[in-house]
Amino acid sequence: MNQTERDIPLLIIFAKPLDKSPKSDYNGQSLISDFQVQGGAAMKFTQFNEEYNRLYKEEDSLYHRLARHFHLSSSAFWVLYTLEAAQKPLTQTELCGLLCFSKQTIHSALKQLEREGCLRLSGGSGRNKNIHLTGAGLDLAARTVRPVLRMEELAFLDMTGEDRERLLTLHRQRMELLLHYAEPLFHSSQEE
Repeated sequence: MNQTERDIPLLIIFAKPLDKSPKSDYNGQSLISDFQVQGGAAMKFTQFNEEYNRLYKEEDSLYHRLARHFHLSSSAFWVLYTLEAAQKPLTQTELCGLLCFSKQTIHSALKQLEREGCLRLSGGSGRNKNIHLTGAGLDLAARTVRPVLRMEELAFLDMTGEDRERLLTLHRQRMELLLHYAEPLFHSSQEE
């Protein structure tokens, strides 16, 4: 991708309503769908998908690097981050839902943080126990995830209100479309 293409904003303009049964140009070897992006420049699906996935992975890598910098596993980082952001106790079930992690991943992260004296469990049973940060957990959060939340806040403040809304709207729209088009895949047989 040349520098000019990289500078084109990736804001999709839909000229017509969503076609619920589109015909794909995917032939199993190449993706050749074209669509228009702001500025009128045509972009092939493969270019869009490559750039979108690169950005997604770059963001994921940033948070992984931050977790490693703070000597935390990625899952422990995200548990700590979520508890700090929530500013209230959460259950393991709530953490699984918020983080989209498996029960096993959350359980392992909780056990790690509990062994280190950073959290305690109270009330309920099993995955319905409330998870609280201890004094050590609050200190760890202050040194690790609180600065990350501040970093995110600064990035948020550097964006216009319109850009914030547009970013969320487009991300939501893409997620809804992906879920819509994934549904038939979930119902298809995996037998050959």
